[in-house]
Amino acid sequence: MKPFLFILLSFFFCSGAFSQATDFIVVKKHNRTVKSYFPGLPIALQTESYTWVNGWITDIRHDSIFVKQYDIRQVPTIWGTLVLDTAGSYNVGVHYKEIKRIEFDEKGSGFGFITNGTIFMIGGVGYAVLNVVNGRYLHESITDSKNMTTLGIALGVAGGGFILNRIQHYKNKRWRYEIEYIRMTGVKKQLRGF
Repeated sequence: MKPFLFILLSFFFCSGAFSQATDFIVVKKHNRTVKSYFPGLPIALQTESYTWVNGWITDIRHDSIFVKQYDIRQVPTIWGTLVLDTAGSYNVGVHYKEIKRIEFDEKGSGFGFITNGTIFMIGGVGYAVLNVVNGRYLHESITDSKNMTTLGIALGVAGGGFILNRIQHYKNKRWRYEIEYIRMTGVKKQLRGF
């Protein structure tokens, strides 16, 4: 039992000796942390010069975030079709004060198509088109009062979806987040005297 306990304790001490804290980026809204970014996570950000950087975070150091971007292009095949292929990859370094905005979904993206109104616009317009096509096929009048009520409801649902879409677009455009750089590499040097 003693050799097993010795091996287990030495494993925990050795794993603690090799661990090293990395710097990270925190996105805050009203002094509340909304999202944290560490090396190895995907990120989509816009710089002050309005260029977009999308990819995986490779490193965060010296007040900069380094993102690996992939150059994906359509390549023709021998059968005359196009296939997406990775032409190459490159690292982009961005200072954290040069980040204008970071794209992320604060509440999760599970049902985003409902909250932004897309499904209502598709459903309303689709039902209206289907109603008109069926009316033509069955030789029914489009201006019939029952048919006009159905078309009005369908177009009302599509209009409601459009209003939801505009509200969501406005909310995404006017947000103000604070991006903060958390330095962890300097902390280890200060604690070296222990």
